[in-house]
Amino acid sequence: MINLEETVVRKLKTTQQILCTVESCTGGMIAHLVTTIAGASEIFWGGWVVYDNSAKEDLGVPKTLIENHGAVSSEVAQALAENGLRKMQTNSARTESRSLLKPRGLICVSTTGIAGPSGGTPEKPVGLCYIGVAVSGKGTHVEKLLIDAPSDRIQTKTFFAHRALELIREII
Repeated sequence: MINLEETVVRKLKTTQQILCTVESCTGGMIAHLVTTIAGASEIFWGGWVVYDNSAKEDLGVPKTLIENHGAVSSEVAQALAENGLRKMQTNSARTESRSLLKPRGLICVSTTGIAGPSGGTPEKPVGLCYIGVAVSGKGTHVEKLLIDAPSDRIQTKTFFAHRALELIREII
């Protein structure tokens, strides 16, 4: 039986698209799931785990955006995905000999959320996640995801990561 990650890797290969990840609340789980599939090196460029706000800022998210909307927000998820995509595009332009990125489509997925069991507020409860997917030449899609009464941190992170993979599959 083919699992979700294998489906995404196959679809990215078929459509000749390259993926990168920018993960906060999933802590690298999306990258891990993708790279468990043999042949993922053909479609996976790399990723960042940007857990602390300063790491998000180092990737190019303006501090004012985080201050105005919070690290867990649609705006930050969008900025993370778009900045990750920009980094891939910059790398593609800089390294002409790197065949992985040329002439393919580029996709960057981002996550920012609250996996719990603590850290939530009434406005931003545990189980809240924003997933951003930026696609070169096609814009950015951001989805808000809220798990009602999440029970376990690992299960919550896994749910977020799987939904991110589902979004990639749907978008491509």
